[in-house]
Amino acid sequence: MARHDWVLSRAKAALVVVDVQERLLAEVVDRERVQANVRKLLETARVLRVPVLVTEHHAKVFGSTAVSLPVVPIQKIVFSCFGLDEFRGKVFESGRSQLILCGLETHICVCQTALDALVAGYQIHVVRDACSARASENHAIGLAKMERAGAIPASTETVMFELLERGGTEEFRALLPVIKGRP
Repeated sequence: MARHDWVLSRAKAALVVVDVQERLLAEVVDRERVQANVRKLLETARVLRVPVLVTEHHAKVFGSTAVSLPVVPIQKIVFSCFGLDEFRGKVFESGRSQLILCGLETHICVCQTALDALVAGYQIHVVRDACSARASENHAIGLAKMERAGAIPASTETVMFELLERGGTEEFRALLPVIKGRP
């Protein structure tokens, strides 16, 4: 069956978690929701074997990632993840063309990463409810800018159900508690 190009595919997608670190998370709007949704995305990626890339911005200042991770975070001091050879190399090595983007802060590191990824030819799905900023206005501006540039808006559930494709599978049953909000 032919699917629309905007539908996520396990074979094409990689999850990118940008700077969900202790000190940053403590200062953003809706931090509990963001942290819970990032956990859902990570569990979905684990169950469905979707590659995960994680970054930490200046970890000495902002602390380590505030959720448990399946991979070692890539350290950075540049705002755009695409400003790092290591990150670009890992994305290229993954062979994936769709990047599911979540993290902090929406208008800074997430936005610059999305814009640079679009220029590099990647399809970007920004998970709106798994991103945040210290101010709601900055979050909204970051989302609007990315979407105007061509990023596809998504929610945590949109990502989960597109990657699952169907119910009634072992994977669906494994993720059902996560979908319902019970880890």
